[in-house]
Formats: sequence, structure tokens, C-alpha cells
Amino acid sequence: MKGAIYFFCVVVLLFLVSCKTNNKETYKTLQGVVFGTEYNIQIDSHIDFSKQIDSVFKAVDRAANTYDKNSQISVLNRTGVYKDPSPTFVDMLKKAQYYYNQSNGYFNPAIYPLISEWKNGFENRAEIDTSKVVQLLKLTDFKNNISIEKNLIKTTETGVEIDLSALGEGYTIDAIASILNKSGVKNYMIELGGEMYAKGNNPRGKIWLIGIEKPSSTTSMSERAVINTVYLNDVGLSTSGSYRKFYSDSLGNKHSHIVDPKTGFPVSHHLLSASIKSKASTEADALATACMAMGLNKAKQFIEDKLAIEGFLIFSENDSLKVWSSNKFLQE
Repeated sequence: MKGAIYFFCVVVLLFLVSCKTNNKETYKTLQGVVFGTEYNIQIDSHIDFSKQIDSVFKAVDRAANTYDKNSQISVLNRTGVYKDPSPTFVDMLKKAQYYYNQSNGYFNPAIYPLISEWKNGFENRAEIDTSKVVQLLKLTDFKNNISIEKNLIKTTETGVEIDLSALGEGYTIDAIASILNKSGVKNYMIELGGEMYAKGNNPRGKIWLIGIEKPSSTTSMSERAVINTVYLNDVGLSTSGSYRKFYSDSLGNKHSHIVDPKTGFPVSHHLLSASIKSKASTEADALATACMAMGLNKAKQFIEDKLAIEGFLIFSENDSLKVWSSNKFLQE
């Protein structure tokens, strides 16, 4: 689902093996492709959750797949109205508006038309129609330009379009985690498109250990490196960043392919990656995106002010990579 959005989410699972734990329980592994990305789920249970998990995938896909012209979000974007929306679509929209408000508009699904406008214009800004950007910016008030009711979703301005992919994977993970928790599963890991949620122990009997990838222009898995590791236990992790999609200015400084929802133009800061830990994967997903739009200083302050999240930021300074971490991000 994130193919239409403006960032990549990359984390590395370090101990992703199928083996037996100390209590001889065998982990089941579910793997596949959904939303145009890979998923890997490890569950310490004899119960087969494949049908329930597949139903979650289908519900989110029907609600929020911008590549499917018949999905609820595509119909809304095309016509400005959707009658009798699914509970999933309503819930995703309400959560999106909540995180829009929580982030002071830096998480904003309504900048979808701006993303499309800038898609090929980051390195060729002279080709961008500035007046069109200004006009499109007027359509990005996600709080007031979208009306969300139980039986009707509508846009209040012609031309408003939204994309929920910046929280879609996190939302899906939370839905799957809820199924597992209700069934009493104590140990599991859910990975979808680089978003993670883990609980309990991995197959080796240890707390799940995740590696955060170092930003690099390489696409070769063998050449990628881990810049730091983080433990996950009953917590989600989302990493938003332009790992292989950034450009350099005339001074050699690296900039992300990120559009500032406040101005409608590309950000000018040097933040390359934002990782957020939260009890809710939806929150981690949305707020990692918000931090990338904020830039380093605002993101630092935002993370420190939010008691429910921890953050890890990677940025470019004097043509080298540096990191910042909140106090408890790396703690077990």
C-alpha cells in the first residue's frame, strides 16, 4: 500500500529463524505478499490463524487500496462521497484524523494530490508549476475537508483526495495483534513492509531484537548495514525514511523526497530516517511519517513531549550520518 506514499520503511529482523523454544513449542511462520509488500508472521501457537489474518488483509485492502479503482478510498477520491462505508474504512479515517491532530498536521493523508504533483519534480523543481502547488495546498485540510459519519464519508471540497497508506500497515498489524492477543498467544512477531510488532520471546527464547538499517543508496541486500538495534516486547516499531530515495543539493547535503504538508514544497531539512516505538503500531506508523515531515529539531521536541512513544532519528550533517535517540528507545 505504501507504493503511493513518499517514504520507505525498512527494518531488519535479526533472529528470524524457525526453531523450537525452551518449552518445545514450535513456532508457525506465515509468509507472503500483500499490499505490494512482503509480510512475515511468527506465532508461538498450534492454532491456525491464516484465515483470520487473511480476512484482515482483505478488509484493509477493500477499504484503502488506492491502486484498486473499486476500493472505498478510490471511489471517495473519484466521486467525493462513499455511502455505507465498512467499519474498517471508518476506523482508519478516524484514526488518521486523530493523528493528524496529534501531530499538528504533519501527518496528513490529504496531501495525496501534492505527492502526485511532486512525484518526478524533486530534482527538477523548475518543471513544477508553483501556482498549482499553492492551489493543491488549499485542499489538504484533513480535519475540515473530510466528513466522517457511520453511514457516509464525503469530502467538502472538490479535488480533495486522500491516501491512508502511511498508517495502513501499522493498522493491519494492530488488527492481527488483537486477534492473537484475544486467543491468548504470548509470543509472536508481525512484520509487514518493514513495520514490526513483537511480543514475548523469539524462537530462541529471547526478546525480539530488531536492527534499524543505515540509510544507503544501495539496493543490494548484501551491501546494506544495520546502524543500531532495538528490543521489542509488546511494542510496535515503525521506521520512515528515504533510505534509497534522496537527492543532494549544490552543497552536497542529502535531502529526503518528502513534501512538507505545511508549505506544499519539498522539505529542506537533513533528516533521513525516523523510527518510532509505540504500544500501537498504527501510532508508530503515523508518527514516524509525521517526524519525517517535521525535520530534526521539531521531531526531537515532538518525541520528547509525547510520553507514549520513543524515537530514533538518523540525519545528515556535513556529509556524514549522525543519530539521536530518546532516553528509553534502546532499552530492553
